[in-house]
Amino acid sequence: MTSFRNLARVAALSALVTATAAGQGIGGILPTADGPPPTRAGTRGANWLHIPIGARAQAMGTAVGSSVVGSTAWFWNPAGASTIESFDLAVGRQNLYGDLGVKQTYMAVSFPMLGGAIGVAVNSLNVEDIPLTFEATPYGSASDGQFFTWNSVAASVGYARRLTDRLDVGGSLKVVSEGIAQIKNRFISGDVGTQFRTGLFGLVLGGSLLTVGNAAHMDGPGLERNVNDNSVSREQSRFKLYTRPVDLPTTFRFSAGDDLLGSAESLLGRGSGKHTLFGEVDVNDAVDAASQLGVGFEYGFKNMIFGRVGKRFYNDDRRAPGESSLKFGLSGGFGLRIPLNGHPFRFDYSYVAQGDLRDIQVFSLEFGGR
Repeated sequence: MTSFRNLARVAALSALVTATAAGQGIGGILPTADGPPPTRAGTRGANWLHIPIGARAQAMGTAVGSSVVGSTAWFWNPAGASTIESFDLAVGRQNLYGDLGVKQTYMAVSFPMLGGAIGVAVNSLNVEDIPLTFEATPYGSASDGQFFTWNSVAASVGYARRLTDRLDVGGSLKVVSEGIAQIKNRFISGDVGTQFRTGLFGLVLGGSLLTVGNAAHMDGPGLERNVNDNSVSREQSRFKLYTRPVDLPTTFRFSAGDDLLGSAESLLGRGSGKHTLFGEVDVNDAVDAASQLGVGFEYGFKNMIFGRVGKRFYNDDRRAPGESSLKFGLSGGFGLRIPLNGHPFRFDYSYVAQGDLRDIQVFSLEFGGR
């Protein structure tokens, strides 16, 4: 059982490095008559950045680009952070793919400043206790150890501002690092986004361009080697292995959300004021993944209790043979908003159906903001 778990853990890491975060299949190196065509998966570095954060977003099928506010906006659409009126803290953690040891953690803090909002966010993904093997030491060695870990971190600083009563803009600068202890990839990238309230029946539009930056390649002392020459002196020559540069997984998101019920501009009117209903559609197009569609709905009662449901359409061949296309990518969850010391405290939970990749449960907390 332990051997199987270790093998599965390594397979999960390989999927993170060579495919999109949700487990997109690559469809083979060459197209065949009876097989799926090749896709763009595995053609970019740091593609773990595709893994979504936040329970609310995941419960709504990641369709939140036009409605996201607070510190989680630094991941989805930096413009959403412009609504922050006081100190805001958001944290979240999720264990991915069952008990394989793949863990993701997100934390962000934001506060009003310079006529808008400034924030700092850290997003990390770690895979622990992967068996370390070489041809000569298949079970590890005393000098190198028996296990190694894979660590990925993205740290960003951003600024968002409300330009008019309808238009919000934001951007952030991000440093990304991924790899093992002695071999790492390092990138510098930026995110920009906007949200526009049309004033037409509660319709809000959102657009963001994420992870635009430089190419980089694996580097570090782990790539250095010593080789004995064939001379009598047996001198050693030292060299470093060559690695190809890879680009970042740049992504464009466009969202359209609507207050269906609960406000003066809502499509179905204000109603009693106790009930709200919001719906959103999101299109996600990345350079290393097929275009994806997300649909989500959120019901609120007295702005305190929320129920959410969503569906993600991946448009690729990631489902297992015979697996239901209706269930795969289906999500749901709930949220609580509790006033605490004059500031809202929010707890959110989501459940996402991911088939063979194991269903994912996410918990997140947020305090402050508005």
